Amino acid sequence: MSNPNPSAFYVHLEDPVRSAPPSGLHRKYRPLAPRPQEERLEEAEERRSWLGEQKVEQLSVRLARVALITDRHHRQTTQSWLDSRDRITRDMDEHVRKRTAQISKRLRNLTDHNHKVQVRKDEAKQEKLLRKLTHLYEAQNASTISRFWGKIQK
Repeated sequence: MSNPNPSAFYVHLEDPVRSAPPSGLHRKYRPLAPRPQEERLEEAEERRSWLGEQKVEQLSVRLARVALITDRHHRQTTQSWLDSRDRITRDMDEHVRKRTAQISKRLRNLTDHNHKVQVRKDEAKQEKLLRKLTHLYEAQNASTISRFWGKIQK
């Protein structure tokens, strides 16, 4: 025996026991008895109705699934809108609270400042009046006194 391919080889263990398979394995052709036309039409109609029912069932399952998915989507969308609205409302309330506090503080500061300015204005007026009176008393002239009192009453 010659070896054309040194890596391939053949090992013969034993000869087959039988040359033909057992008779039970062969398929025997038995012609079916012809069925009446009405029976075949009836079976075809049953198959058609069964297939129609299967399609209706599949479509109803699909529609139910689509309804569930759309319902879940609407719930999630609505929930996200409600969450956003709540968050925005909370943020706006916080902003309004801070802004109101800031404006109140500013108003208190301005009120305090106006009060201080009014006090200083009254002090300045009183000081000016006192200076005029001092100047008046220093001038011992009667004509000066009459001129001063004439300006004050106007």
